[in-house]
Amino acid sequence: MTSTKHSPKDIRLADIQWSDGLPVSRQFDDIYYSKEDGLAESRHVFIDGNNLDARWAVLDDGDRFTIMEAGFGTGLNFLCAAQRWLETTTSSTTLHYISVEKFPLSKEALTHAHAT
Repeated sequence: MTSTKHSPKDIRLADIQWSDGLPVSRQFDDIYYSKEDGLAESRHVFIDGNNLDARWAVLDDGDRFTIMEAGFGTGLNFLCAAQRWLETTTSSTTLHYISVEKFPLSKEALTHAHAT
């Protein structure tokens, strides 16, 4: 079995442009989140759309809940889910959050996206 090592130089970052303070993917001609209220959009689409509050409400002590997300983007879904998890579950349950991203944002782009 051959092992291939990857280094940060192998990572292809997202090609973004900023439009009205929002990151827009040049690769996919798509905006990362709503101009009106990205957090509200994430709560509606990701939290409510997956019925997470109700699903978490029935967890028993020691239960684990796993979320698998394709496309981390700015991390808004992760941050929203982590906040809601901490607000609505007990410390005896565990959230596993797995996300993959083919074109991650640079540290600078993430910082800028969360500052707006």
